Amino acid sequence: MSDSKLNISAVMDAVPEKWLPHVVAEVNDYDVKVANVEGDFDEHVHADTDEFFLVLAGRLRLELPDGTVTLNPLDVYTVPKGTPHRPRADLGTRILMFEPRGTVNAGDGKEGTTGVRIG
Repeated sequence: MSDSKLNISAVMDAVPEKWLPHVVAEVNDYDVKVANVEGDFDEHVHADTDEFFLVLAGRLRLELPDGTVTLNPLDVYTVPKGTPHRPRADLGTRILMFEPRGTVNAGDGKEGTTGVRIG
């Protein structure tokens, strides 16, 4: 990981893929990831870790067993570990996630990615 500063908007402007997290920083044993998201992502669960979402732009809906949480810009929500959730995002949505290093975006036991490292 590079020690130089990064501009999150510049990183996200350079990423055409949707739902592909990019690691922009590390804090202890956690990754700070950003992603451009749009449309639907598979329902998934993380049995051993919470999943923190911060919406930077757009709108993200998290469908949970007890209902849907809608996040607008600068809203945050933490999905508790073990909770199934399906993210759905409007066009132009950008998110920041904070999760333990090595967490797969598709959830436990599914093929996915831990994120693309920047720097």
